[in-house]
Amino acid sequence: MQKLHLIGNAHLDPVWLWRWQEGFAEIRATFRSALDRMYDFPDFKFTSACAVYYQWIEKTDPEMFEEIRLRVKEGRWNLAGGFFLQPDCNIPCGESFARHALLSQRYFLEKFGTTAKTGYNVDSFGHNASLPQILKKSGMDHYVFMRPAPHEKDMDAHLFVWESADGSQVLAYRIPEAYNVGHWGNLEPIPKLWEQAQADKQDYMVFYGVGNHGGGPTIRLIDAINRLNIPGAVYSTPDEYFRDIRPENLSVVTDELQHHARGCYSACSFVKAQNRKCENNLLTAEILCVMAGHLTGMKYPAAKLEKAWKNLLFNQFHDILGGCSIQKAYEDAGYLFGEIMSITEQAIHLALQSVAQKIDTLQGQTLPSYKNPYSNTSWEHEVLGSPVVVCNPHTWPVRMPVQINAVVSQMTDDADTPIPFQIVRGDQTDGENRYHTAFLAEIPPLGYRTYRFRTQTPSPDTFTNELSAGPQFLENSRIRAEFDRLTGDICLFYDKQTGNYPIQSACRAVLLDETDADTWAHDKACLGEPVGMFDTPSFSVTESGPVRATLRVTTRYGRSTLRRDYTIFPGSSAIRVQTAIDFHETHKTLKFCFPTPAKEVVSKIPFGTIRRKTGLGEEPCGSWIAAGNLGIANDQKYGYDTTNDSIRLTILRSALYADHFGKRDEFCEFMEQGIHKCDYLLFPFTQNADAERHARELNTGLYAFLESFHNGFLPPSQSCFSCDNDAVVVTAVKRAQDGDTDIIRFCEMNGTNGEATLTLFGQPLHVKVAHHAVQTYRTDNQAYVSLTEL
Repeated sequence: MQKLHLIGNAHLDPVWLWRWQEGFAEIRATFRSALDRMYDFPDFKFTSACAVYYQWIEKTDPEMFEEIRLRVKEGRWNLAGGFFLQPDCNIPCGESFARHALLSQRYFLEKFGTTAKTGYNVDSFGHNASLPQILKKSGMDHYVFMRPAPHEKDMDAHLFVWESADGSQVLAYRIPEAYNVGHWGNLEPIPKLWEQAQADKQDYMVFYGVGNHGGGPTIRLIDAINRLNIPGAVYSTPDEYFRDIRPENLSVVTDELQHHARGCYSACSFVKAQNRKCENNLLTAEILCVMAGHLTGMKYPAAKLEKAWKNLLFNQFHDILGGCSIQKAYEDAGYLFGEIMSITEQAIHLALQSVAQKIDTLQGQTLPSYKNPYSNTSWEHEVLGSPVVVCNPHTWPVRMPVQINAVVSQMTDDADTPIPFQIVRGDQTDGENRYHTAFLAEIPPLGYRTYRFRTQTPSPDTFTNELSAGPQFLENSRIRAEFDRLTGDICLFYDKQTGNYPIQSACRAVLLDETDADTWAHDKACLGEPVGMFDTPSFSVTESGPVRATLRVTTRYGRSTLRRDYTIFPGSSAIRVQTAIDFHETHKTLKFCFPTPAKEVVSKIPFGTIRRKTGLGEEPCGSWIAAGNLGIANDQKYGYDTTNDSIRLTILRSALYADHFGKRDEFCEFMEQGIHKCDYLLFPFTQNADAERHARELNTGLYAFLESFHNGFLPPSQSCFSCDNDAVVVTAVKRAQDGDTDIIRFCEMNGTNGEATLTLFGQPLHVKVAHHAVQTYRTDNQAYVSLTEL
């Protein structure tokens, strides 16, 4: 006889149709109830995930926390999940998933003497294809989920082996029926699943308990289950269930687990933009603080960065990051995002200033004793040149324009060679202060370079300007772009180096009507049908010089205005587009459409990529997508779809907040009303790793700042990293959680096996690189130690 494992649980949404303050109280009440049921029913067992819930209990009710610890030790309280809480499983970057596991598993081990063995994201709206590797390298061999449901994704069985592209495997179980059987008093799924278990000759789990707003198994519910008197039904936990499973005869699934609620990839652009910005800032703060520690001895701000990570992980809860919570929940999320940005901006600039202060900006000379190093006199500024330090937080060389708050007459590099510069408009409005200077910086990997400017000495060279811009075109030595006079969009994108045309016909900014969709777009494959497009363009060249050329295109639809600044710079094959939308449409989805004949799309996912066929509806994506010869990077978007002839990046959805087809009245509020800004990048697509670098540079640029005159022990230019394999992309350099050693993590992006030598702060690491694999190393006594976990 097959067993039916009865899994007592309470689905706890700390935020959704309520704010976190209410969710906090529901967690305390639910945990108290679960502990009380253990006194009432000696065989009752309870399963709960999410490390943050336990941290809240530890802080507010130490006595209850001790009870939970005893029940965990007894085997009646099952720690599941291994993540900070149940995140959206498509939108966070790979490093965010790594930190979910790192912070949570370490906490469980410290407080309970054990870690979670079963991944547990029962309510998340889809599951990216890299999760088996992430779970496996986080100490979890099993996975439980519920969405997508059988009507959303057809699968051979509820129990299967899930395999990621690198070959990592976990046992996965899709919850049949629901995660809260008995919530409404209906127990029919329990005998039904017992019969199914006998027919399939396979043990099943049934998850019972009052859920969503907490509650868990009640006395009435457990009594009712006992009265069913089902043979082979046992009160159990997911760990006990998987312990008895033999995977040999199970089917192997190598696909992502999608789709449920496709509208959540793009609902509430505020939370999507802030998530990306905070992820980027945290990773930048970590790597620059490690660099500053090695170069200057600056102390690594471990506690503050951990606090910032916890804030971010909380905001990645699937109902928050998915954009489907009430409006006030996003006010609360904004407070956490603000604290993250404050912590990381301080850490980044303390690291940069720490390094800059130790650079010998006097070039070995000594100021005369009567000279003030901060004075505005000609000797320092005109003979030496005022120093500008530009720092590159990426682990590859970066070449891009930077901008400083000064109007100069000459720019030189660290060899005192004059370089092109361009006077551009700044943010100010008063007089000459309105203008800044842009110049093209070339910075080595994880390093810095010192440039100099003069304000009275003219530049001795006349530089060739390879950039040209007109009312309907942009061109440099690598590319040419032409714009349609009727729509204002790019209609031709030519790659001179390869002879390819990433774009050969007019792009479009189209509006789809989705009045019949809720916030989640439940049961919708696509986000509506086209009802119009932005057009009637006006063109103006706003910048034209040797550093960058910009064409501004303004178009309109209804009560909304779309302004896009298309910018190119010398020697680059990319077009950067800065977008500002004054949006006043309701129940509309805005998509930027790019024509392509491709029948396959490559999409960035956490720690890797996935290839998908076209025409499958709305899909999740990360910081870039590619179709044919065209690559599209973005700084805050997470959804796209394809038609017969186009790939369409989803920009905005003006859905109602938390609209679950309830009563739509005058009290409902629409998302995305007013000004919205985002950037994207168009580039010829060649390989995954190259696209990843384009996207990283769009999301995190170079740091340029004016420096003073002083002696120091650091040279004017320095690099702290090198790697001889272009397929290898570093995802994190950070300080280890439990010591003064460093952690470096990287992944293989192109799907090839090989070897690589990475050198970090002068210490070489020779490794075999496996396709699609994430590898983590720790420095230890001038050597590297391979870590099996993330």
